[in-house]
Amino acid sequence: MAASRATVVQSLSIALIVFVMLTFVLAVTTYLFFRQKFDAEAAAAAAAGEMAQAKTVLETAEADKNKLKQILGFADDKSVADIETEVNELFEKNHEDFEADSKSYKSFSAWLLTSNEAKDKALNALNAKNAQLDKEKAEALAAAEKRQQDLEARAKAKEDEAAALKKDFDGRWQEHEAKVKSLTAEQRKALDRSARLDLLDAEIAKGEPLLSASRQARFKTQPPEGRVAVLFEELRDRDKLITRQNEILGDLRVADRALQDTVLAATPQDDRIDGFDGRVLSINEIDRTVLLDVGLTRGLRPGLVMRVYEPGDARPQSGDYKAVVEVVAVESDALARARIRSDAVGDPILPGDRVATSLWSPDGTFEAVIVGFVQLDGDQKQDQDRLQQLVERIGGRVEPSVSTTTTMLIDAGGPQSPGGVLERAAGWRAADDARRDKQIKEARRLGLRVVGVDAFLTMMGLDRAVLDSNRLPQTGGQRPPATAGNVAY
Repeated sequence: MAASRATVVQSLSIALIVFVMLTFVLAVTTYLFFRQKFDAEAAAAAAAGEMAQAKTVLETAEADKNKLKQILGFADDKSVADIETEVNELFEKNHEDFEADSKSYKSFSAWLLTSNEAKDKALNALNAKNAQLDKEKAEALAAAEKRQQDLEARAKAKEDEAAALKKDFDGRWQEHEAKVKSLTAEQRKALDRSARLDLLDAEIAKGEPLLSASRQARFKTQPPEGRVAVLFEELRDRDKLITRQNEILGDLRVADRALQDTVLAATPQDDRIDGFDGRVLSINEIDRTVLLDVGLTRGLRPGLVMRVYEPGDARPQSGDYKAVVEVVAVESDALARARIRSDAVGDPILPGDRVATSLWSPDGTFEAVIVGFVQLDGDQKQDQDRLQQLVERIGGRVEPSVSTTTTMLIDAGGPQSPGGVLERAAGWRAADDARRDKQIKEARRLGLRVVGVDAFLTMMGLDRAVLDSNRLPQTGGQRPPATAGNVAY
C-alpha cells in the first residue's frame, strides 16, 4: 500500500510538475502570445504608418512620374514600357550617334550638351574659317575687280586702237572702192567703147552698098577710119546734090501750087520702110485678130497701127503693104495681139508675113520733131498741140529740135488758106520759116526720115477727114490721098 501511495504521490508529483510546467508553459505561451499580439499590433501600427507613408511616397512618386511625363512630353496614361519603346525608337531614328549604355534623357541631355559644345566649337571653327574665307574672298574680289578694271582699261585701249584702225581701214577701203569704182567705170567705158567701135566697124561695113561703084572698090581696102573718110566723101557729094535740089525746090516756091505739085510728083522718092518690126504668127478669122511676134514689146502700146508686108523684100516701099493691123493687147514680153483693120480678100494675111511701123522701136522711145504750121482741120488756127497729143498717145514724145536721138521729123509746111494759097497766119513769123528750114536741113544731114502731116496720120491709121477742132481723131481704115503734104523724104 505504501508502494501504491508512493506511486500515487509520485504520480501526483509528476502531475504537479507537469501542471506546473504546463502552467509555466501556458504562462510563457500566453506571454508570448500576448507579446506577439502586442508586437503584431505594434508592427501593424508601424506597418500602417509605413503604408501611409509609402502611399504618400507612392502618390508623390506618381505625381512626380506624371510631372516627369509632362516634362518629357508624354501623356499621363502612357505606360513606362511604351515610353521606353518610343524613346528607344526616337533615339534610333533621330539620334543614331547617341550610343550611351543607358539611354536616358539625362544621359541624352549630357550627350546633347557635349555634342552641342563640340558642334559649337566646330561651328565657331567653321565660322572662323568662313570669316577667313570671306576675307580671302573679299581680297580675291578686290584683286579680281582690280584685274577687271585693268582688263577693261586694256580692252578700251584696244577698242580705241581697233576703232582708229577701223577708221583708217574704212578710209582706205573707201578710197579703194572709189578707185575700184573708177577703174570699173573706166573699164566699162573702155569695153563699151570697144564694143561700140566693133559695132561701128560693122555699121560702117554696111555702108558699102550705098557708095558709088568707084568708091566701093576703094572702100574694101581701107581700114575703118579710111572707110569713114570714104563714106564722108559720099555724104558730102550727096549733101551738095541735096542742097542744090533744095535750092531748086526753094525757087519753086515762087511758082503756083499746081507747078509745085507737078514737080514734086515727078521727083523720084526713096520711100522705103526702115525694116520689119515683127512677123505674123497666127490669124484668128473668128474675131479678126492676128498674133504678132515683135521680139520685145517694150514701149509697145495698144492703138499702134502696123502695116503688113510680104516677107520676100527686106525693105519694100512703104505703100506696098497688103493689110493694116492695130495693136489691141500686149500678151507677153515678145507677143502682141492686133485686130485686122483692113485687108484684101485676094491677098489675105498669112503666117510669116512681116509687119512694120515707123512709130515704134523696142530699142528706144519714138521721138519726133514738129516743124511748120500744123493745120489738122479747116480753120486758120494752128493744131500743133493736138498733133503732139497724137504722138504722146502712142508712147512717143515731141522735142523742140533735131538731134541724133530723133526718130522722125514731121513737116507741116507753111500756113495755107482754105483755097490752098500760102499766106501769113496770125502768130506765124519769119523766124518760124527759118527754124523749119534749119530743122529740115539738119534732119537731112543726119539721114533722118522727114514726113508730111498726112503721111504721119497714115502711119497712125488716121484720116484727116475725120478731124475736127473739138476732139482727138478716131482711128479709121482709109488711106489718105497722095498730096504734096504726104511726101516722105
